[in-house]
Amino acid sequence: MNTGYLLALGVTIGVECPIVALLYARQRLRLALACAFATTATHLIVHFGLPQFFREWLVAGEVFATLAEALVYALVARPRDVGRALVASALANSASFGAGFLLFGS
Repeated sequence: MNTGYLLALGVTIGVECPIVALLYARQRLRLALACAFATTATHLIVHFGLPQFFREWLVAGEVFATLAEALVYALVARPRDVGRALVASALANSASFGAGFLLFGS
């Protein structure tokens, strides 16, 4: 992996984990760790797997990441709340996408 990818992953985790932790105030550590794990997994898939299969991989990747990460949050959080997990994931992914766009462009 190149330095640029690792920087992008770091920015993504650095933006998403605090947002998810904030939205799960009583479970901050558990959900921040779940976020770091899920985000790392989806980031690898989106950047190295999807471009091989989808022409419009960026849109497909963001949808995939949002849904996959929401699933992880819903499974880890107590009580389980799919709606809250979807909101947390959508906000976190939107913020990290915006940060990535501002920092790295396109």
